[in-house]
Amino acid sequence: MQISKLIGAVVFAAAGLSAVSASALELRYNRWLPPTHHLDVRVLKPYFDKIAEVTDGRVTVEFTNSSLGSQERQYELAATGVADITFFSESTTPGQFPLAEVVEMPFLGDDTEAVSVAYWRTYEKFFKDTDPYKGTHLLTVASLPPYHIYNAKREVTAIDGFEGLKLRAAGVIANEKITALGATVVPAQITQFVELVSKGIVDGTYFTDDGIVAFGFLKNLKYKTEFKDGLGGFSISLAMNKAKWDQISPEDQAAIEGISGEALAKKFGESLNQSVSDAQKAMKEAGVTVTPADDAFMQAVRERIAPIEQGWIEQASKKGVDGAAALEFLRSEAASYTAQ
Repeated sequence: MQISKLIGAVVFAAAGLSAVSASALELRYNRWLPPTHHLDVRVLKPYFDKIAEVTDGRVTVEFTNSSLGSQERQYELAATGVADITFFSESTTPGQFPLAEVVEMPFLGDDTEAVSVAYWRTYEKFFKDTDPYKGTHLLTVASLPPYHIYNAKREVTAIDGFEGLKLRAAGVIANEKITALGATVVPAQITQFVELVSKGIVDGTYFTDDGIVAFGFLKNLKYKTEFKDGLGGFSISLAMNKAKWDQISPEDQAAIEGISGEALAKKFGESLNQSVSDAQKAMKEAGVTVTPADDAFMQAVRERIAPIEQGWIEQASKKGVDGAAALEFLRSEAASYTAQ
């Protein structure tokens, strides 16, 4: 009798273990950032570990050894199921995500954590019902740090100083901004910049503090024109293939949602803020001349860029979104945000 009970207990335990194993879901995150990139190290890896924790191991995420596609294809990889989770910037596919261009609007704020959290709240309130990320379940959206202008030729103290400068930029709205400021746009990917500036094809770039340092441009650029609250950012997103999301139980979906969305946008913003702070110290040590735009300069920039903002508002209306209200909400939420 005791032996029979023991055998029964072993069989029952084995069956239970088998059921847990069968229900476990391992997801593949398509890694395209360098493994040492701060977003991989400080945000994505801890987030994926947390997914395993909150689901008691029923959902786990592993990094691919190499990328399954180009940076421009990251959303497509998730939507089509080539990868289960991808990280991407909507700016790499111009025209596909017009609502995400809201964070490319100027003067959203210098605090990337605040802007990222405000952006998520704006997405939830104004954009979510338009279902812009078809084929995926959106885990979060966030913003890159504020963009400024850097060049190798001269200090720019007024808007007329941009005349004659050839500046690299990428993306429709970024190009429109540079043109509006009076400079000449040289459309090119950031990986081409060193070659272009060394040959005199470009004089500078529209970029972020942390990007300038991360890509090794300090030796090429000696002047930064700094705009309070930035000339805009770029949207970044993390999404899961919808079919994979639907395989997860409602309970585990709820657990994952609890660490995603605003909480994850905050993590992205925190890491990016730290990266900018480190970069600004490096720029100071490298002797970069930083020129904050004064009130007259800022007013001239606002006047030049205003039509671009109005253009986005009109694009949003075509999607059934009150763009003016969304932009006002984003700026208000970012301005009033207090880190917890």
